[in-house]
Amino acid sequence: MSYTHWLQQNLRVANKDDNWYEKEQQNPTPVAELEHAGYRNSTGRMADQPDKIFYFIQVSDLHISKFQPQGHTIHFLHFLQSALPVINPEFLVVTGDLIDAKDETRTVSAQYPQEWQVYKSAVEQGANGTTWYDMRGNHDCFDLVSWQAENNLYRNFGKSSKLLDEGKGVYSWEVSKTFGNYNFVAVDSCPRKGPSRPFNFFGYLTTNSMNRLVSKIMPTAFNHTFLFSHYPTTTMFPGVSSEGYRFKDLADHFSIYFCGHLHKLAAGLGEVLKSYRRESDSLELEVADMKDHGAYRIVAVDHDLISFVDVELPIAQIPPVSNIVPLTKDNKIIWPDKIHPAPVVLITNPKDSRYTLPTKEPLHESRLSTHIRLLIFSEFAPEALKIQTFVDEKHHPYPAKFIGTINQENNMPLWAIMWDPIDFDDFETHYLRIEVTAPDNQVGIHQVPFRMDNMRVKIQGGAGEWIIWASISSLVRFLSIFAVIAMLITITVPKVYNDYEKNQQVDIRHNLRNKILLLIHEIEVGINRGIYADIQKHFYVWMHRILQFPEEQPYVWSLCFICLLSLMTLPWFRAEFIPSGKEQNEGMGFFYLWGLLFEKHQWVPVDTWMYAIFQLTFNVGIFILFFIWKSTSAYQLKCKGTGQQHATLVCDRVWFQVLVLIYWVWRVQGLSDLATFYGGIYPALVFNLLIWWLIAVVVIILIGKNGFYESVKNYHKKQQSEPVGIPLEICPSCVGAVGGEPIIDDNSHFFVSTAGQDEEQHLSIQQEESRGLLFDGDGSDSSSSASNSTRAFRRNASNKRD
Repeated sequence: MSYTHWLQQNLRVANKDDNWYEKEQQNPTPVAELEHAGYRNSTGRMADQPDKIFYFIQVSDLHISKFQPQGHTIHFLHFLQSALPVINPEFLVVTGDLIDAKDETRTVSAQYPQEWQVYKSAVEQGANGTTWYDMRGNHDCFDLVSWQAENNLYRNFGKSSKLLDEGKGVYSWEVSKTFGNYNFVAVDSCPRKGPSRPFNFFGYLTTNSMNRLVSKIMPTAFNHTFLFSHYPTTTMFPGVSSEGYRFKDLADHFSIYFCGHLHKLAAGLGEVLKSYRRESDSLELEVADMKDHGAYRIVAVDHDLISFVDVELPIAQIPPVSNIVPLTKDNKIIWPDKIHPAPVVLITNPKDSRYTLPTKEPLHESRLSTHIRLLIFSEFAPEALKIQTFVDEKHHPYPAKFIGTINQENNMPLWAIMWDPIDFDDFETHYLRIEVTAPDNQVGIHQVPFRMDNMRVKIQGGAGEWIIWASISSLVRFLSIFAVIAMLITITVPKVYNDYEKNQQVDIRHNLRNKILLLIHEIEVGINRGIYADIQKHFYVWMHRILQFPEEQPYVWSLCFICLLSLMTLPWFRAEFIPSGKEQNEGMGFFYLWGLLFEKHQWVPVDTWMYAIFQLTFNVGIFILFFIWKSTSAYQLKCKGTGQQHATLVCDRVWFQVLVLIYWVWRVQGLSDLATFYGGIYPALVFNLLIWWLIAVVVIILIGKNGFYESVKNYHKKQQSEPVGIPLEICPSCVGAVGGEPIIDDNSHFFVSTAGQDEEQHLSIQQEESRGLLFDGDGSDSSSSASNSTRAFRRNASNKRD
């Protein structure tokens, strides 16, 4: 069974026992009905009245840890103590990775009850009555054999675990207001079996999950539908529902997909992990982590225009912690001293034009509005705040007016500033910036680009936007398969072609390798030398090396061929991916290129591709390239007509081969990490294709063609003992340099010599003629070599004429 067929079957298993299934089959939701209720029913102007607005918070990647003193737990406690009471949202959603689940060395993963207890106690004692929803992330399901596993502590400590359990991975809630109804859906995309790290990075949605999402998302009676999950779609493999709906079909029916997981990545790549899907008119917004950045997101819906701002805690104000696990014996949180964040500003009108949804938002409301509208969250009273408004860097003349309410029951810190949107209806992009200064001189700023013609402004998120927009999960899967196939083609096609030439008894004039060498020699002596001659030469050299590889190193070629076929079809290694398994071999599994196979033929079709492409590149591809590099010797590439001695190839030099051996040690060390992750050397390293491949590789490096041993042995030999250039029979420059004529011998081939042979071995003149080579193997100088060469070629020419 092919992998594609298997994956479709695995992700398309229908569950007809679900209560909703029969109803959905009888009354399927029409796909064509895409117009949201909020867009149809939008009326009224956005003015200085506190109406038609609510807001909520998204937080992600808390990573509460019992080992890490910086970030992690302390950031979450400061958020609960210093930020959440000021914001007082309608509700809060945590999109996964509630706990860290890694040991002190950050290598071994496990579920620690103390971390879960800190999370539960912190929410119960610090959420101040905020409606709280959460879900699992990949760290929350490290080392779990199933949802029912004893160490699935989310079931006991997660706030929404009962909702998630009853909904079998999907649950939803509604916010009903006098001005509309809003739908919120959370989905658990974690794998059914949770391997320990590192094989737990991608998520996936089975057909059952897709069926439940269809039932929650497809109805269009809501002003907006919002979807929450831990994994961005770029790191997720979504299946297909029983009715044929794909995830992109669901995106037509929700406005925003909120997620976490990527932690701003690294080196600035993830500063803007946000993207817009034009085909579905939806947004995907990843929020940075609470763990390191103290980040959270406030989302507001004002007259059905969706706005948001990403905020970070003032980490500089957070002192070092003394209690890594801030719990008393009776599970009470030891709260840190409060910090004082700057005011947080969220502009709701005009809407940020980078994130408009033309078919799902009533964008014309901004053009009809009479006031700029914004939310200001501060621990200071409204009258103590100083607000300045700038449009296109010019001071806006109208003052801000507080029109909301500040109390625990009905908190709405809404402000309004008079304006006339017609002044900006000029088909240009404008910038609104609002600065709020608190009595302690801390300043909160929010700036948005806006347009009055409803045209979108590019997000310009750079690499981060591309990463979210693209499908990394599909990309690494494609690259892994492509890498194996490309390497197989690279080494197999030359072998087939060389065998074809042998069977056809192609003469020396039509031998492809000789033709390529002739092109190289012509460039060497200045014939056909153009502006791109050096590039052409390198291209020809590598063509020759690839063609020469199966002939020059047949045993190495066979090893590479067998290795690549094995990596495509056989398990790479066997390991205890889930060490917490109670039953015998319950956590044991096989790593295939296509997925993880556990006992009872349970497949986890993810988390192999990222590892596979790395190993294929650095453990296999690099060494195959090194072997190909060695296939053509230096003396074959140097034309005799140049009168220059050939230089030893870099790959044959002692210092370079020492570097290769150091690289080999690094790659073995990388594989040895598997023993740390998955319970020891046996079986993770003993039954490991890559380990045996690397053992064979080091043998080749040491004693193979021009190997390390031979290079060291010949290191102190004099340069005169090396060949100064071998004439190519079909190259006029080579033959002319030794005083002869170009000789064409149907039975002679230039390639039968073996590079790196012992210089002390002496071949007779007759042997040299039969091989079509002139080899300076006796250590004589170039003049005597030339003389002997002339005699040999002339004798050969005379025989041909006879």
